[in-house]
Amino acid sequence: MSGRGGGGGSSVRVAGDDLPLVKRSLEGDARAFAELVRRYEGALYRLAWRMLRNDEEARDVVQETFLRVFRALATFDQERRFSTWILRIATNLCIDHCRRRRVKWVSIDDHGEDDDRPPLVLAGSEAPPDRLHRDAALARRLDELVARLPPIYRAILELRYKQQLAYEEVAEVLGVPLGTVKARLHRAHRHLKELLAQSGLGPESLQD
Repeated sequence: MSGRGGGGGSSVRVAGDDLPLVKRSLEGDARAFAELVRRYEGALYRLAWRMLRNDEEARDVVQETFLRVFRALATFDQERRFSTWILRIATNLCIDHCRRRRVKWVSIDDHGEDDDRPPLVLAGSEAPPDRLHRDAALARRLDELVARLPPIYRAILELRYKQQLAYEEVAEVLGVPLGTVKARLHRAHRHLKELLAQSGLGPESLQD
């Protein structure tokens, strides 16, 4: 896995059907499982880095995710999407990592060597060329603010906006009722708007 997480896109969603690879993996085909790893390792790394903001921990999460997938593959419900299942494993591992280290909040004024990491962009409109620099800076500030939220709020913002999951999909990944997802997302927005106000940014940076 490369420093930016190897192949794959920003979202865990992929084109194509994973089920044939899952079935072949269950039959002992190592190449099929290697293809599943190739499809998902990049996106899972980026998800983990945005949640943890630590390269080593993000890599650990990706490695542990695939280890758990390999061990539990026989229990996977093939009527469901593999992408949702693997995303749930990775997200729960990220939340566990945050809680074990008592969640190290990141200052909005802390600009270090990791500034080239992928930001969590909550605003979804396309910007004209003359706004790209400003919007990129705003995206990184938002990323830093999100990193100050409790892990469950970070997770729900990541799943809803960066992974672009529907509310029902977020509920499935987190294993909570739909109403809980909406309530947590509302609270996450409220907390993030407070941080935006403190940092001098406007609430228009957020989607509803």
